[in-house]
Amino acid sequence: MSGAAVETGTFTLPDGGQIAYQTSGPARGGPPVLLIRPLGGSMALWGPFRAALATTHRIIAFDHRGSGRSSAAPLHTTTATLARDGLHLLDHLGVESAQVFGISLGGMVATWVALVAPARVTRLCLAATPARGLALSRVGLGRGLSLAACLARPIHEMEACMIHRILSRHFREEHGDEVRAIERRASEAPTSRAGLVQLALAGALHDTRRYLARITAPTLVLAGDHDTLLGTEAPRALAAAIPGADFAILADSGHDLTLEQPVATAARVAAFFDR
Repeated sequence: MSGAAVETGTFTLPDGGQIAYQTSGPARGGPPVLLIRPLGGSMALWGPFRAALATTHRIIAFDHRGSGRSSAAPLHTTTATLARDGLHLLDHLGVESAQVFGISLGGMVATWVALVAPARVTRLCLAATPARGLALSRVGLGRGLSLAACLARPIHEMEACMIHRILSRHFREEHGDEVRAIERRASEAPTSRAGLVQLALAGALHDTRRYLARITAPTLVLAGDHDTLLGTEAPRALAAAIPGADFAILADSGHDLTLEQPVATAARVAAFFDR
């Protein structure tokens, strides 16, 4: 973690489920940053993005139920129930309020955190996030089917396959060694096939369009200019529906900005959180 000490733990949810989490970065007077993962990969995939952000901010990261080292996802998992898991983590750590960053599925979950517990979210940053889970670009529909095909791969190959296909062609062609390193990290704590299916279904069924005007936290929505899975119009529409939200496109990045442009994304997020 580039010099940032990491503390790892687990805690038990009210329904008996287990959440694995990590904290890192300096103790500071302001609210910590809660990082919420996308579909695929464990906390290990925050990598350089978390390391950069942890130089100035206290970071709380966790694995969704159904991924990483957390317990299995319960039946009927939704982005709203995943948001409640994140809030229970803040309770466990004694954190009254946090700045929240979520990307893709994690951005959908972060949206619900801001909706169900507005007093606990001081600032909200949503990356590569739609208001509705099925709001894919035309090209993204094909990419989505390609991702679904990864679920038929052997268990130790599924997440590496998904990560590879989420990364933009530009990034894969220009950063082959880094792509392989990311795929290795994705395979360190593989998610079960059932877990990936449940989380993917939660993302597909996500729809907050009727509620976005209720978000009160200052909000920044980010998109990558090479995001062929979601495109830039769905995040732009999300920002337009949230009162006072800012929208920005990061250059030379695909769908997962934290993997393709970790340092630039961390700098943009930190600047917003420090306003």
